[in-house]
Amino acid sequence: MGRLEKLRIRQLDDTLDDLKGLTQLSTPDQGWVRTIRQALGMSIRQLAARTGLSKTSVASIESSEAKGTVQLDSLSKLADGLNCRLVYALVPRTSLAQLLSDQATAKATVLVELVSDSMDLEMQGVSDPEKQRQILELADELLSSPGRGFWNV
Repeated sequence: MGRLEKLRIRQLDDTLDDLKGLTQLSTPDQGWVRTIRQALGMSIRQLAARTGLSKTSVASIESSEAKGTVQLDSLSKLADGLNCRLVYALVPRTSLAQLLSDQATAKATVLVELVSDSMDLEMQGVSDPEKQRQILELADELLSSPGRGFWNV
């Protein structure tokens, strides 16, 4: 992985790190649209008029949001009607850099173990510390140029 790719990942990690607090938020059981609409004292009919949708469509979108099956374009339309902004993000559980490092280590472990098993059968096995050194070395190499099969483990 070149300097520019590393820089891009670091910058993206910094941006995504700012969003980690959002993962602590739990979605209301009724969904955000219904919760905000009701907090504003707005009826379904009034939200429908503000969005140009039918009452049935608004109710259906609210219901699908609560079930987790809402379409983003529909949710965005209702958000606009509530004078809200829909924010959509994928927030990694760790950093992207850590995710890449973990994958490189997992792939390197599988590859080193495959070779090690063959070497053991031929009575040419290496010690566990040597295997660990090989895994770390191979993981660094895989990170420097991931290749197409990087995620195939």
